[in-house]
Amino acid sequence: MAVRDKSEVIGQNGLVVLHVAVGHKASVEIREPRDVLSLTRKVNGVSIQVVQDPNFTTLKTAQTLPWGAIRAQGPEGTEVRYRVRTRGDVTGTPEFD
Repeated sequence: MAVRDKSEVIGQNGLVVLHVAVGHKASVEIREPRDVLSLTRKVNGVSIQVVQDPNFTTLKTAQTLPWGAIRAQGPEGTEVRYRVRTRGDVTGTPEFD
C-alpha cells in the first residue's frame, strides 16, 4: 500500500510508462499537465485500452495478472507530474481538480 508522487519526461516516441503493476490494483492521476495527455492501459500484459479520462485511470487486480501498465502519450519533452496509488490506497476516484 502506497501513495507516491512521481514525474517523468515523455521521450521521442511520444510515450512514457507511468506505472507497471504485478498482481495488485493501482491508479494513476495526472497532476500536470491536465487535459493534455492520453492515457492507455495494457491489461493482462496483452491488450491495450484507451482511457476516457485523460487525467485518471485505474487497474483492477485481475487486470494486472500477469501484469498491467498505465502509459501516457503526448508531445516529446513534456514533463508529466503524477500520483500513483497502489493496493489498499487506491481510491477509485480522481483526487485533483
